[in-house]
Amino acid sequence: MFSIRSAATAVFASVFVVPVATAAEQWLKLKSSHFELYTTAGERKGREAILFFEQVRDFFSKALTRSKSSSAAPVRIVAFRSEKEYKPFRPNEFATAFYLAGYDRDYIVMESISPEHYPVAVHEFTHLLVRRSGVEAPVWFNEGLAELYSTLKPFGKKVKIGDLIPGRVIVLRQNKWLPIETLLAVDQDSPYYNERDRAGVFYAESWALIHMLTLSDQYRQQYTKFATLLSSGLPGVSAFWQAYAKTPAQVQKDLDQYLHGTSFNAVLFNINLQKSDEDPDIEPAPPLESGMVLADLFALSDKKEDARQKYESVAKEFPQSWEPEAGLAELAWREFDITAARRHFARAAELGSKNPRMYYDYANVLQRDGEKDEALVRVLSKAVELDPDYQEAHRYLAFCLLQTGNYEEAVNHFSKVNTMKREEAFSYYHGLAYANYRLEKRDAAKKAAEAARKFARRPGEIAQAEELLRVIEERGNAQVIQRTIEAEPRAQVASAPGAARQEPSEAKPRLVRRPDDQERAHPAAAAQAAWLTVQGKLRQVDCLGKIVRLRVLSDQKEVALAIDDPQTVAVKGSAKGTLDLICGPQKVRSVTLEYESRPDAKLGTIGIVHSIEFQ
Repeated sequence: MFSIRSAATAVFASVFVVPVATAAEQWLKLKSSHFELYTTAGERKGREAILFFEQVRDFFSKALTRSKSSSAAPVRIVAFRSEKEYKPFRPNEFATAFYLAGYDRDYIVMESISPEHYPVAVHEFTHLLVRRSGVEAPVWFNEGLAELYSTLKPFGKKVKIGDLIPGRVIVLRQNKWLPIETLLAVDQDSPYYNERDRAGVFYAESWALIHMLTLSDQYRQQYTKFATLLSSGLPGVSAFWQAYAKTPAQVQKDLDQYLHGTSFNAVLFNINLQKSDEDPDIEPAPPLESGMVLADLFALSDKKEDARQKYESVAKEFPQSWEPEAGLAELAWREFDITAARRHFARAAELGSKNPRMYYDYANVLQRDGEKDEALVRVLSKAVELDPDYQEAHRYLAFCLLQTGNYEEAVNHFSKVNTMKREEAFSYYHGLAYANYRLEKRDAAKKAAEAARKFARRPGEIAQAEELLRVIEERGNAQVIQRTIEAEPRAQVASAPGAARQEPSEAKPRLVRRPDDQERAHPAAAAQAAWLTVQGKLRQVDCLGKIVRLRVLSDQKEVALAIDDPQTVAVKGSAKGTLDLICGPQKVRSVTLEYESRPDAKLGTIGIVHSIEFQ
């Protein structure tokens, strides 16, 4: 039996808020309250699709109420009319829809506007919203939630979720399940998440567990508490005990009985749409816009040459438009071509770019090209003028103002930063303390310095924070503090998106072997218990200016790690005093790396190398 349960409110925890086009292709643009849809499938299909996504979004606005997108830009949907049109952009041979985190907005791309493609599109839309929420959901929860929501179907003024997914049920009935402890521990590097022959059970079991937690009579009453505990970072096993007083074995038994039962709940939700959602604006898509959409898809899908050709084609057709210049600039920036990136960014700015993110990245390029802080201040000021809520730009601008001695304005922009990652907190409070100290605001300086000490993680940071507090309390010489900030003038923004990218270099990175007693005395040795280890085959060394990226094949998966200062890397197992790394592909060698976990999304690295040992 399959029963339908009416619901006035969501049972979901609010904490998880989470070939180039030819002239014959007639692109339409449909615009509703929250979406822009570009399609070649015609007006009727376009209306159908944009209404569907507005209905889905309205459901999510109730179920995921803590979404905190940094951009007000509508989600952009690109829907083709055939597999032939879609094929040049398809990420793999199986995907009928996919999601891309865009340059200044998010994209959902669909092979066609067909009912069988909507579940995949909704699955990807769920990931988009969870990412926007800022909540670090465990992998099993994220994927299970996306699978559950993929069953969403509109019914007039309501939507229904909870239908069983036949393919997932069959997988669970024909294969051995993962133990609950294993399921809860799966991360993005796990073979259960990445290997096709194992991922099927992982996805199916994650969906089944979420279905039971959110919709079953036994579990749904405490689901909100459980989800809140997970969002706080509590391990899944502990969250189950605190919310349900159940062990993993008990949860496993309940899940088995649930999937082999005869009654499952679905839920109906009311939806409320605005007039523009049901009657979107429709017009032929301007050629500049449709051309840029396709070029962006190529670029975001890492099809660089296709993207470059399309951007150049659009730039030739619309020479006074800043958009293709910005696209070419971003493409060059991602390829570490600083000269080309600077040229295209400058041209986009000259043509009147209205994109705040473009100016932020332009500032990063100027920084890497050795430009003075005064130039960065001008560019970043344009970014925050266009978007007064641009947190990262305010933070970056504050540090640049700090370097120019404009302490009052630095404090002003520091004060506009309301959210940040934990790894950014030390440099933020350190800079804020110094600015207040130079303004002779001793109490504010001391408060910020104490916060910097709280968030200091590495031995060097701890030493800096303690020295900062000492100088403030003793009303010491400000130059003592200034040296820690000016030693590497822009190090304070190194963790900002894009800031870690470096231009390529042909120089050989040289690692100096430290004697054993020197290694023990090294300040970082005190934190050695925190080092993680990866073993594998060194395949590639990327020389990116001051940054060196090592690519290692470990357990059939490539892992990337960064060296930000060769002088801090311990060389083990070598009789030589130095070790030269040759840039480029490597003769396969077994290597063991110790590293500190400090992921950098732009570099694609998972941490900073502490030691290296070749076998």
